[in-house]
Amino acid sequence: LSMANAGPNTNGSQFFICTEKTSWLDGKHVVFGRVTDGMNVVKAMEATGSQSGKPSKPIKIENCGQL
Repeated sequence: LSMANAGPNTNGSQFFICTEKTSWLDGKHVVFGRVTDGMNVVKAMEATGSQSGKPSKPIKIENCGQL
């Protein structure tokens, strides 16, 4: 679980979950967590992906408890 940014001192509210090794991101984004339960949900979201990186259908996260 990592926070997206556009360079130094630009962290915002966007986050992303990597499901594969992404060593090219090392040192560029703040890692602040990991998925410990519900990886099946992450994989279901991943399955809606496309070549552009945009989901092929809307994804809504709700009733998820505490972050």
